[in-house]
Amino acid sequence: MIIYVNDKEFNFNENLTLLQLVETLNLNVKSTAAAVNKEIIPKAKYSEFILKDKDRLDLVTIAPGG
Repeated sequence: MIIYVNDKEFNFNENLTLLQLVETLNLNVKSTAAAVNKEIIPKAKYSEFILKDKDRLDLVTIAPGG
């Protein structure tokens, strides 16, 4: 299935959860915010949120510092 992450196209297997995607991209789950098709997904739902073909994700990672 095709998933768009920050406007880049990726090919993944079916039944991929949002948590699995974040981990596959080597992102820190605690500091990554996600929206799927413009809907913000709470971190508590990442492990149960199943992605679908052609979903569009916006991922933002917050870096420490300041």
